[in-house]
Amino acid sequence: MAVCDAKLSGKFVRQCGHKPKQGIVKKWYFNWEDIDRVATTTSNSGTKVEALVLKTGTYLYPAEGNNKTSSANHALSVLDFGNGYVHTDSFTVMYRGDEESERIQELVNGGRVCTLIQTVDSGVSGELSYHVLGLESGMLVTEDTWNASENSGTTTLTVATQEGEEESTGKKIFMMTAATQSTDLEETEAWITANEVV
Repeated sequence: MAVCDAKLSGKFVRQCGHKPKQGIVKKWYFNWEDIDRVATTTSNSGTKVEALVLKTGTYLYPAEGNNKTSSANHALSVLDFGNGYVHTDSFTVMYRGDEESERIQELVNGGRVCTLIQTVDSGVSGELSYHVLGLESGMLVTEDTWNASENSGTTTLTVATQEGEEESTGKKIFMMTAATQSTDLEETEAWITANEVV
């Protein structure tokens, strides 16, 4: 077994056998204003979402990216008023038709967006993890590009946290707490299925 304790110091000790994440598998986006703030709960100093609740009649919208559009990142921004994290995310919208165009237009008109991201490692276990970006302040569209020749015509959106509205934490771990005999991961995936637009 590898000796991992020497890699880092203090509380930042890498666990032996931990596999690095290998990339984004799928994304969903949803309007920041669709979050039920009272019912949604976080823990670990705001870095983990244990219950994400959307308002009645609102949904997660699936999005699909490729090597160029599956990027998502956060960076610490140090400004005059203090520190904060700035999120940036790009994704290609899967949902087609009038509803897709209307949804994008809502965002372009000033709506704020959050992104739910599924990542997976390339190991035997295929470990899944989920993260949320933009939960605290939401992100605004900074780019809307339509390409008629790519993937039968797709729209790629890029969203980013606005200056002066930085998030207090980086990406948040998203894992619904299981209320039944199911695991937290099963509970999380069931929640996504129940809230995804069809």
